[in-house]
Amino acid sequence: MKKILLFVILLTVIRFSSAQTNVDEEKNVVISKSEKEFRFVKGNSDHPVLIKEESDRVYTCNSYRTDIPVVEFYNDIELIDDVNIYVNDSKKNGIVPKYEYYNSDGIFYSDAHVCYFQLPLLKKGSTSEVKFKKTTLDPHYFSSIYFSDNQEIDEQEIKLIVPSWMQLEIKEYNFKQYNIQKNITPDGDETVYTYSMKNLPAMSNEHAAPGPSYFAPHLLVLCKSAQPKDEKYLYFNTVKEQYEWYKNLVGQIGNDEKTVKEKTDDIVKGLTTDEEKVKAVFQWVQDNVRYIAFENGIAGFKPEKAQEVIRKKYGDCKGMANLLTVMLRSIKLDARRCWIGTKHIAYDYSTPSLSVDNHMICAWMNKGKPVFLDATEKYIGFGEIAERIQGRQTLIENGDQYLLERVPVATYVQNTATESRTFSIDGNNLRGHVVQVWKGENKEWLLSELNDIKQDKQENALKQFLSEGKQNFVINNLKVDNLSNYNADLKVEYDVLWKDVLTVFDKESYLDIDNRRNLENFKIDLAKRKLPYWFQFKNNLIFETEIQLPPGKAATTLPEKLLIKQPGYSFTASYNNIAGKITYRNEVVINQTEIKPADFAQWDKDIEQLTNFYNQQIVLTQKN
Repeated sequence: MKKILLFVILLTVIRFSSAQTNVDEEKNVVISKSEKEFRFVKGNSDHPVLIKEESDRVYTCNSYRTDIPVVEFYNDIELIDDVNIYVNDSKKNGIVPKYEYYNSDGIFYSDAHVCYFQLPLLKKGSTSEVKFKKTTLDPHYFSSIYFSDNQEIDEQEIKLIVPSWMQLEIKEYNFKQYNIQKNITPDGDETVYTYSMKNLPAMSNEHAAPGPSYFAPHLLVLCKSAQPKDEKYLYFNTVKEQYEWYKNLVGQIGNDEKTVKEKTDDIVKGLTTDEEKVKAVFQWVQDNVRYIAFENGIAGFKPEKAQEVIRKKYGDCKGMANLLTVMLRSIKLDARRCWIGTKHIAYDYSTPSLSVDNHMICAWMNKGKPVFLDATEKYIGFGEIAERIQGRQTLIENGDQYLLERVPVATYVQNTATESRTFSIDGNNLRGHVVQVWKGENKEWLLSELNDIKQDKQENALKQFLSEGKQNFVINNLKVDNLSNYNADLKVEYDVLWKDVLTVFDKESYLDIDNRRNLENFKIDLAKRKLPYWFQFKNNLIFETEIQLPPGKAATTLPEKLLIKQPGYSFTASYNNIAGKITYRNEVVINQTEIKPADFAQWDKDIEQLTNFYNQQIVLTQKN
């Protein structure tokens, strides 16, 4: 029952029922002082260049006693050397940090760890202090420094100490709206970059917002090369070095091609065309490998062995992309691994860095043209592309060279969801037939929710979803097509008895035939929302109804036509009364996923007009 209720609640993702942000919690704890230092030092033969990090944060309680969680991630490349905790200047506080493997749903990652503890602030005005010492063993992994934290920061200083034998480039992002002072000072054989700031707000956590690289102040550190002694080490001077580093990691995987080919041959048995084979292998990986997101340490960039992903039946994006690539290659198809950054990241490969990408997919080269396959999108069809990677630059394997391509951008039509109803009036009720079709990411979302429910519960859950949990919307003869064929549209048909939908006063009846009301009251709080609003994907929601009027009834009042067209969206709706039938059509189009703050006021105005349209009713009159 809990799953079914969750399923009904999640209907709001498709209907867009609310765009409000959560009310801010009282700012009880601030970081009154923060100091961070990053220093490049000479290492040993295994790790020639190290980055030593020291951080010191003082937390101050503004109001009432509380505890806050302190969490620090580390891995095989980024080590925690020391932790010191002070409560009201006392180190004797009984707090013992816990060091554990990081896991999700009981699955432990090979090199992801977490250090965590609860930090008490005993009363108003009291302070607690946390000092960390860390070491990064490889400059490849030292890529970004974010200035913001979970709490507001009254005063902060960040230092980057670079010796003359270390060549790097520092890029500054999102400084404009903050009072950040920079000072570059030579200090013997080193250069000290100091960034000072005051009154830095807490990291924003607004719902449906861009990733922090778009708005949070930070540095992108591009490590180019180093010569700590006699030997020179190249890092990512250009994208060529980044590709070669990725290629080296791929060469270390150790795929068992014989085992993979046996499985692939079984999957494509009886299929003749290349496209049929690619579709079959793609859906097999979608159906049989559970996606586990993981982006930490060396395992965040080195794919798991293909045979291990088959055996474990789970993997991250790299493991799934590598498996798909090896499977297709095993049957003589040209498949390539592709490194890509999702829309969550602001950068592209013009800034060679590990911060540029956070995802891996596969490309099947069909007559030299890449067909992109992302098996982490579990229920998306062949040839469909998720919004999160559309238009993104991707680095594609090409032997000793590489290709830089952009993933195609799909229109809102890819994600069309249509609902068509045919009704007749029976007393105060409506009886009729409904056909609903979902495409693209609307289909993917609904299939994901359905397949999370046990098979014997799916029909009841789907009925709850379609009726929105309303007892007077009774569904019978439910038929579902393409529940397991992701390359076709998801379609349902059913009969409906919609009870007590007409309100009767004497000879007049009032009827509201749109119970979906897509985007109703979907306003943005202008006082609270600061960041752009990002929809999950472009959308096209079509709702159509035809009602056959009984003899003796006529429509005397119909709502006026609605027509709202803006560059990023449109709302159109209209009623018609023709030959004893009322027809209604409503279409909501989201053709740009971002609403910028400058457009919030216009959006709210348009949503109010749409909501007012929904609130109008059809008036039917009994003829004499």
